[in-house]
Amino acid sequence: MHVTITERFPRLGMLYQRSKTSAMDNYFGIYDAPTLHEGTEKQFATWETLLQALDPASLDTFLRKTVGRVSARSNPDRGWSQLVETINEVRGYVYAQSLGFTTCRLLDEQAHPFPDIEASGVEGRCLIEVKTIQESDEEIELRGQVQSAESGIPQRLKRVLRKRYSHAVDQIAGHPWASDARRICYIIITLDLCTVLAEENKDLLQVFIEELQGDVEIHYISQYWPPDLEEA
Repeated sequence: MHVTITERFPRLGMLYQRSKTSAMDNYFGIYDAPTLHEGTEKQFATWETLLQALDPASLDTFLRKTVGRVSARSNPDRGWSQLVETINEVRGYVYAQSLGFTTCRLLDEQAHPFPDIEASGVEGRCLIEVKTIQESDEEIELRGQVQSAESGIPQRLKRVLRKRYSHAVDQIAGHPWASDARRICYIIITLDLCTVLAEENKDLLQVFIEELQGDVEIHYISQYWPPDLEEA
């Protein structure tokens, strides 16, 4: 990672410098020039903004959790999905701030089945578990090809949503605050193109989420819709 880039994106630079910089699969290793392509520039700026929101203790937690994932490429098609998932946890931290919670903490849930974020303030207490849902294997196989709209939420997506939500409920329940805190499952969904192309699926997904939601709230975002929430 070129020194100019680490200077412009200091917290991403910290992550890179703590990782195995010589590893062939280091995500940041290929960026050895002082300039970035437009898409990468936008992505790095978004990630840096997220990381800048973290308090020092949460930043340390993030770096400790994420450093091993910088060189952990899950497979050639899905790339560094574990790295993306960890960065997405910071979105949950920022979401807690947006709700008015002034003290937020990113948790290291590896030692305990805890949620990703705990937060508190005049609003009370809040627990947030972040779940990332990637596109399907079929979507990956069809990349670059013309696709047509398919009405209806895919059964695969419904199954994954149920499973991730159930897991989030269990993780939140294991936290000492669970009985008196606001509890949220924050889901980031990368939708298949054929699902997005059918505009009616936007409402169908919202209805499915509303029916799935129990005592733990669900807040979800995607790369295309619903646009009235938060940009993915």
